[in-house]
Amino acid sequence: MTKGPRNPERSFGLSVGTVLILVAAALVWRGRLTTAAVVGGVGVLLVLLGYLQPLWLKWPSKAWWTLAMALGYVNARVILSIVFFILLTPMGLIWRLIGRDPLARRRSSWTGWVAYPERYNDRAHFTRMY
Repeated sequence: MTKGPRNPERSFGLSVGTVLILVAAALVWRGRLTTAAVVGGVGVLLVLLGYLQPLWLKWPSKAWWTLAMALGYVNARVILSIVFFILLTPMGLIWRLIGRDPLARRRSSWTGWVAYPERYNDRAHFTRMY
């Protein structure tokens, strides 16, 4: 299991509050002042609580992290599946049809001999291999 932040309540208040303030700024820019006031007010409240009283954010933070973990679990599988089936599978089929072998795994593209690097002839090379 992954380790979360050291103080998840403070992290929740500051990060979510900051994002809400940025969203409110974008709403002001687009002329939606009422919505911006509500979103900005919640954002400022979260930032202030995150700085001053992070323990008051225990339950909202717990709910947020639970939702985030569930969304992350689902999204990772959905996004990776979409990428695999829409991008990688057709690309692999096309490469197979045109005979491309980027890893040179076919016997016809492997010569059977790998040139011995000249630097291996010097014994000093083996004292500092990394």
